[in-house]
Amino acid sequence: MKFIVGVSEERFNAFAIASTINHYQKTSYFAKHMHKDYQTYDLLGVEDENGNLIATALMLHKNTIMVGIRYSYIPYGFNLDIEDKKLISFFAKELKAFAKSKGSCFLRMDSNITRIEHEKNGKVKEDGFNHEYVTELLMDAGYTHLGYNYGYSGNWLSRYTYRLNLDQPWSKVKKGIKRYTNYNKRNAMRNVVVRKGSYEELHYLAECQSQLSQKLGFKPKPASFWGSLWDAYGDAVHYYIVTTNYHSALQNLEKEVEDTKAHIEVLKDENKIELAKNNILALEEEIQEIKASGKDIDEEVVLGAKFIIMQGGNVWNVNMYTQKSFLNFRAAFALHSYAIEDLYNQGAKTYDFEGVSGSLDPKDEFYGMHEFKRSFGGDFLEYLGEFDAIIDEHKYNRWKKGYRLFSRCRRKLYYMMYHKEGENV
Repeated sequence: MKFIVGVSEERFNAFAIASTINHYQKTSYFAKHMHKDYQTYDLLGVEDENGNLIATALMLHKNTIMVGIRYSYIPYGFNLDIEDKKLISFFAKELKAFAKSKGSCFLRMDSNITRIEHEKNGKVKEDGFNHEYVTELLMDAGYTHLGYNYGYSGNWLSRYTYRLNLDQPWSKVKKGIKRYTNYNKRNAMRNVVVRKGSYEELHYLAECQSQLSQKLGFKPKPASFWGSLWDAYGDAVHYYIVTTNYHSALQNLEKEVEDTKAHIEVLKDENKIELAKNNILALEEEIQEIKASGKDIDEEVVLGAKFIIMQGGNVWNVNMYTQKSFLNFRAAFALHSYAIEDLYNQGAKTYDFEGVSGSLDPKDEFYGMHEFKRSFGGDFLEYLGEFDAIIDEHKYNRWKKGYRLFSRCRRKLYYMMYHKEGENV
C-alpha cells in the first residue's frame, strides 16, 4: 500500500461518492465551501500495489486564534472498506503523520462508520453487527477516542441519525411512513404545497432559521452561507419551499364544515354522528384561530424551506427550517414527504435525516425530533464518534481549555444577541 498526497479532484470525488460510507462532507466540494473557516486542505488517499485508489480522506487545516496552535480535521472520517483492518491501521497512521508534517498539534476525525446495529426504534439489535473493532484499531494507531456519548454533548457532528432505505418499491416506502395518507390529505385541505425553490429564494431558509434562533438563542446562518454551499455542490443541490394560502385554506375548511353538516343528515349510526360533530367543532375552532390571527389574506405565504444534497444516490438533509404556524399545517412533514418522493424518482437509494440526539428517553428535550424522524420508517444509525490523534500534548491541552472557554462565551453571547422573548417567537 502507498499513501498519496494531492489526489486529483475528479479521481478523489469519484471514489468518495461511490463509497458505501461516503458523506457529502467527505468530498472536495465541502473544502471549497469551508475555505473561510479552514485555510488550506489536502486530498489524501491510499493506492494498492497496482495503483488503484482504495481509500480517501479530506483533511482540512485551521490556524486558531491562539498563537502557534494549528489543528487538522477530517470531517466524517475516511472512505474505505471497513472490513480491511490492515488498510484502516495503515491509513490512520499515515494521516496522523501527515497532520504532524503540516504543523498541527492534533488531528480530529469524527467517523461516520456505524458502531453497533439497532432496531428501528433505537434499541440495540441482538446479534447485530458490531464495528467497535475500528475504534480499537484507531486507538492502536495513536488516536484517543472521545467516547460513546450523547448525540448533542458538544460533538462537532451528531453520533446518531435516521436513514431511510429508498432502494425498494415506492409502495413499501410509502407504507413505512406513519400517517402518510392522512397527513397529506390534511395538508391538501389547508393548501399546504411544496415546490422546488431557486437560488434567489435562499433567503427563505435564512429567514426561517432566524425565527428559530430567536427562540433558542443561536446565531443563524445568512442566505450567503447557503449560496456558498450551492455554488460548491452545483447540480447536487435540491432546494424545496413549502407554502400555503391561508385564505384558500380557510375557504376549504369552511366548505368541509358545511359538507360534514350535510353528511350528518344522512347518517344513522350514532357513533359516526358523534365523530362528525366532534370534527366540526375542531374545524370551527381552527377556522376561528386563523381569522383571529389576521392571516386571512389571499396570497402565498412561505412556511419553510429545505436544503438537500444528493450524491451517487445518497441524500442528506443538510438543513430544514419551518416557520411557526397552526398545528394542522404540517410544513415539515410536507417537505420531507415531497422530497422523498421527488428524489426517489430521480434514483435516490438512501435518505439521511442528518442527526438525532440518540436518546430514547421521552423526557429528553429533543425526543420530539427523534420521534418525528423515526416516523418516516428509516433505520436508526449510531456512529463510532470522534477521535483525536494528539501530536503535541501541551498545545492540545491549551487548545482544549481555550476552545471550551471560547465555546461557552460564544453561546452566552449569541443567546444575548439573538434570543427574544414573546409568544410570537
